[in-house]
Amino acid sequence: MKNIAFLIATSIMVLSCVPKNDKIIAIDVLLTPSEAMQAQSLQLNTLIHQNNPETIKLDKNHIPHITLLQCFINEKDLSKVNKAVEGLFETIKNDTIYTESLYYSRDTEESFAMIRHSRTKSIVDLHKKTIELVKPYMVKDGSQESFVQNPDGSEISDFTVDYVPAFVEKYSYENFDPHISLGVAHKVLLDSLSETVFKPIPFLPSSLAVYQLGDHGTAQKLLWTSE
Repeated sequence: MKNIAFLIATSIMVLSCVPKNDKIIAIDVLLTPSEAMQAQSLQLNTLIHQNNPETIKLDKNHIPHITLLQCFINEKDLSKVNKAVEGLFETIKNDTIYTESLYYSRDTEESFAMIRHSRTKSIVDLHKKTIELVKPYMVKDGSQESFVQNPDGSEISDFTVDYVPAFVEKYSYENFDPHISLGVAHKVLLDSLSETVFKPIPFLPSSLAVYQLGDHGTAQKLLWTSE
C-alpha cells in the first residue's frame, strides 16, 4: 500500500510540473477616434449594413478603430503587452489625425469601404513603436480559438486567421494604411455616401487600447485601455 501511495503522489507531482498549453489570443492594438468620427463611422456603417446585411456591423461590441498592430500572443503575456504599450498614447494624444476620403474601389460593382486617414509622421511613428514594443511577445501559431467566437457558432473565417500573423510582414511599415473599416456595399450606394454623408473631419484620438479580435478583424473584447 505504501508503494502504491508513493507512486500516486509521485505521479501527481510529475503531472503538476508539466507545463500547461498556453492559450493563444488574437489582439489588436488600436486607436479609438473622437466621438465625432465614431458617430460618422457608425452612421456610414449602418447605411452600408442596410445595403448588405452580411457585412460587418459596428456597435459597442465591434468598435470603430484605427489598427496599429494585429498579432497573436500567449494570453499569459497579456499583462506584459499592456505594460509595454502603456504611455504610448501620450505621444499622439495632441496630434491631429486627418481624414482623407471614403475609400472604395470604383472599378467593381461591390466593394469594401473604409475611412482612410493620412499617414502623418506621428501615426506612422506610433505604428512602428507599437510593433517594436510588442514584438517580443508575438507568436505565429494562433487558430480559430484565438478569437472572440461568432455568436451564431459559425467558424472564424480563414482570411481572418491568416491575416493576423501576416500583419507585420504584409501590412506594416511602408504598407501601413491607417483607416476605419466600414464593410462591403454596392458601389452605387458608396458613391452616394461619399457625396452626401461622408465628411473629412480632422480629429484627435480618444485613447489607445488593446482588444481581442473577432471575425473579419473586428475589435470586440476590451483587454486594456489608456483611458
